[in-house]
Order: sequence, then structure tokens, then C-alpha cells
Amino acid sequence: MGYTTSYRKAWLAKQHAIEHVYGNWEESFNKLPCLLLKTQPIIDGQEARKNQQYFKRLFWTFKPCVDGFPYCKPLVQVNGTFLYGRYKGTLLVAVAQDGRNNILPIAFAIVEGETADAWFFFLKNLRRHVTPQQNLCLILDRHNSISAAFNRPTSGWTEGQCVHVYCIRHIAQNFTRRFRDTSLKKDLVNMAYAMTEPRCNYYYNIIRENNPEAAAWIDQIPRQQFTLAYDEGRRWGHLTTNLAKAINSVLKKIRNLPISSIVLATYTRCNAFFTERGKQITAMISVGHIYSENATKVLQDGDLKSNTHRVIEFDRNTTRFRVEEMVNPREIRPAGKFVVRLYERWCDCGKFQKIHLPCSHVLVACKHAHHDFNIYISPYYRLDVIMKVYNNLFGELRHEEYWPPYQGTEIWPHPATKRNGKGRPKSSRIRTEMDIREQLYPRNCSYCQTPGHTRNRCPHNPGMRGSTSHH
Repeated sequence: MGYTTSYRKAWLAKQHAIEHVYGNWEESFNKLPCLLLKTQPIIDGQEARKNQQYFKRLFWTFKPCVDGFPYCKPLVQVNGTFLYGRYKGTLLVAVAQDGRNNILPIAFAIVEGETADAWFFFLKNLRRHVTPQQNLCLILDRHNSISAAFNRPTSGWTEGQCVHVYCIRHIAQNFTRRFRDTSLKKDLVNMAYAMTEPRCNYYYNIIRENNPEAAAWIDQIPRQQFTLAYDEGRRWGHLTTNLAKAINSVLKKIRNLPISSIVLATYTRCNAFFTERGKQITAMISVGHIYSENATKVLQDGDLKSNTHRVIEFDRNTTRFRVEEMVNPREIRPAGKFVVRLYERWCDCGKFQKIHLPCSHVLVACKHAHHDFNIYISPYYRLDVIMKVYNNLFGELRHEEYWPPYQGTEIWPHPATKRNGKGRPKSSRIRTEMDIREQLYPRNCSYCQTPGHTRNRCPHNPGMRGSTSHH
């Protein structure tokens, strides 16, 4: 009673508990070949002694994920996160997204770190075994190691009209580290999210006027690799690798487990995704839904908004329209006039091209010309297409007592990867410039846009001066 155990004893007890539940750390490596017999593993290693080899890298995926990927949006996000178990390593993850905005993990790897060779190993096998399709967009952090791996001719990603684009969060982080100006960082992010070239250039000019050196830094990055306005719709509205980071967050609790338990956990998690989502989509189809919830909401909002538009001219032969907004939109801009070219799937507002769904201007143009707007909705948003992602079930993974005997080379962890430092490894990401709270910097008044005070205390706000009490 009243006894307080030391931190060291509690930590050691936790490690013993993990080993008791999930098995021996070293033997876990040797279980990998048996565990992965029904998947598509690629195990890389170096010979330790006769009939044994040291573990170096592992790539794995699951057939239902491979079969389901062609029915997802044609984009892939990749990201890496460290392991913090007894042995060092990095978990690399590739994810896709279905038409309901669900995240779908499609491939995994455990490697020595985020080196160019490790990323090449991952991207090459990802391309070869999971994503051989053409016209894919790969979204990644702007690390030299990843770009170098992508651009190697044998990676497979330089063929088939595939492109790689950068995460704006990572670019903004580097920008803040270099220039320490959060106001310009916001302009950079707004520049990336702008859906039209004029709007994108508007924010760029603000940066250039305030800091020419910062503008020169931005000029080193091709516009099509970090902005929506210049991406030709390849990003589907995604500017970050947040999908991959979200999966890493979901897998956080397994990153301190033995390696075979990590692989098994990804199997269990993906299996649960397929089972749960398949049931949900089946239920939606059974009651007559055609499109995903998010697509339906965009269409409903656009239809409501289109009631405040009018078509002021059009060419029926070329399906070219000019649409005028009669009411100021909810976006921070005045009402405008937009050219819609249905045959090119183009609207001046940019939204039609970026998310591959009709915007309000397209909807009113279709109404005016009695066109069926459904033909302009990407098939990836249809529930019958999304169902094809989850039609393939994982099946039952039998207990290891029923696994066939493995007669191959034994695999063991390399002694150099064992953690020898004192204390437990950090399990959370180190905070960077992107995590700096805006409150640490002067905030502009929302009324006069000058720093040093708020709207309630603004000397230029006549309404606030008139309400000041006198004694």
C-alpha cells in the first residue's frame, strides 16, 4: 500500500507484457515469411551466416487493396513514420482515396530510414505490384530523397504519364524556417489553394511586393507541383499528404510492437475497413442512393446556389455559356461572370476541373440547355464503382499453429538496429515551424488590417467609438 514503482520498472514491465502477448522480438522477424505467404511480400536482406540473413527491408500489400485501387481516385499519397520498438526502423505507407473520401491503405514497407535507397525500394515495388496504371498523381513531401527515388528511370514512375507533386504543408514549413514570416506563409498557402491562375498570381504578387527574395524562393518550385491552379486537375483537390499522415496516426499504437505483429495489425485493420465500408455502401445502394454522400452534398449545394445565377449568352453548338451570379457568393469575393465550356469540362471558377464535379455554374448551364449534368460527374463518385473497391474480402487468417512449415532462410534483425540508448524512444513527432501558434505573432485587426489591436479596440471603428461609455 502506498508503494510507487519507478519509471524504469514500469517501462520494463511494459516491454515484458508486449513480448508475452505479441511474442519474442527476435523470433518475430523469422515469422515474416510464413505470415506473408498469402500476400505479396518483398523481403530484402543480407547474408548473416549459412541459411540465415539479416533483415534489411520489407514491402507488403494485400490483394483486396490491389484489386480495389483501380476504382479509387487516380492519386496516391506516401509518407513515413518511425518505429519505436526494440529495433529501429521506419514504416512507409501508401494510401489512396475512394469516392466517399475514405482513406484506403494500399501498401506498406519497413525500412532502415527515409533514405533515397529506401524510398526507391518502396516506390519501385509500389509501382510494380500495386499501382501500374497510367496518369497517376503521386503526392509526397518535398524531400530530396523521395524526389531522387521517384526520378530514377527504373522506379517505374517516370513512365505512363505519371506525375509527382508536393505537399504544401511541407513547402510552407520550409518557407517559414527560411523567412520567419507567418503572414507571407498564409499568402503562400492561399496561393496553393487558389483554383484559378489569376487568383494564384494575385497571392504570388503580394509575396513578391513584400519580399522579393521569398518570391524568388517560390520560383524555384514549378507551379504545377504545388498549386491547384496549375495542376490540370491531377490532385483532385488534395494539397497535402494528410491522408497518409492520418493512417500513420491510426497505426501509432502498433509501432512499438514486434515486426510480425505490425504486419498482422495492418492485415486486421485493412480487413475491418473492407468489411465495414462494404456494408455501408450496400445499405446506401439498397435505398436508392447513386452517389457518395460528399458528392451528393456538393451537387445539392451547387443546385441551390445555381438558382441565383443566370445564363446571359451561350453557344449551343459548342456548349459554351456565360453565367452571371446575381447574388454575392459565400466565398470572400464579389459576384462575377464565368465562362463554362462543357465540351472541355471547364469553368472559369476552377472548381469543376479540380474536384471533377459540376459546380453551380455548370449546373445552371445544363439546366438552360437541357443537358444531363450527370455525364459530367466523375464515375469515381458513383456508389456502384466505390463498391468495387470493397468487393474483395480478405478472408480468414488462420492461427499460426496451422501455418505450413517454413523451410527457407531464417531471418533475424541486424544487431546494429537494436536500440541501446537509455530511456524510451519518443513516440510523438517533434514540433516544427508548422506547429508554431499564430498567437505568438502580431495579429491584424479584422477592421483596419493593421497589427497591434483587435476590432473591438480599433481606433478607426466608429461603431466601437460611439458605444464607449463616459463617466
